[in-house]
Amino acid sequence: MKGRTAIKIALVLVIAGVVGALYFTPVRQYMDRAHLVVAVDYLRGLWYAPIILILAYAIGCVFAIPASLFIIASGVVWGWLLGGIYAMIGGVLGATLSFLVGRFVGEGMLDRFGAIGRKVRKQVDNAGFKSLLVLRLIPLFPFAVLNYGAGVAGVQLSDFIFATALGLAPSNFVFAYSAHSLYENTMSQGEALTRLAIVAGLLLVVVLVPSLLKRRMTRSNGNSAPDRVL
Repeated sequence: MKGRTAIKIALVLVIAGVVGALYFTPVRQYMDRAHLVVAVDYLRGLWYAPIILILAYAIGCVFAIPASLFIIASGVVWGWLLGGIYAMIGGVLGATLSFLVGRFVGEGMLDRFGAIGRKVRKQVDNAGFKSLLVLRLIPLFPFAVLNYGAGVAGVQLSDFIFATALGLAPSNFVFAYSAHSLYENTMSQGEALTRLAIVAGLLLVVVLVPSLLKRRMTRSNGNSAPDRVL
């Protein structure tokens, strides 16, 4: 166990060190629009560019690099369809890597929080897929935080992958399409944001309304049930 603990500590320190270097050193200046344009121009001339994009996105997820940078680059270079597909592959792969790191580092962590930990675990067991899907559609938490948090919370790997893929697909394809259109000057930034909001809203309705209707019907049936004779 001591060796396993040492590996966990070393892994956390490496990730924290890289994240710190990315965000609190001059390296951060390379994560802007100007350098993104340079990267896009570079990728256009490489036949293996999709592989670079996917691997860079996957590794970037582990170190909390903004996903939008990779989706924008993918959409600009390959358009909404191929760009969205490449971004999806990189995003799901990177999210899964982060999830597995979170599960490894955070194993047993919930047990230390007593009743709160048991409550979180019960919620995950009962509605892990649905809860994660809603959180993917509503970006209340940063992408990396949700990936690591799901691993620590003990979400099933299959639930995590499917919820992540379904939750990311709309925003990835719309974002890739919007990035390509903005780059080609065929859409304004306001129009792009509006389309993202509409897609997210429609998907939330699809996810939440059936659940709310089922809960309402269950309550109605329970209230209308005849009293039992003792």
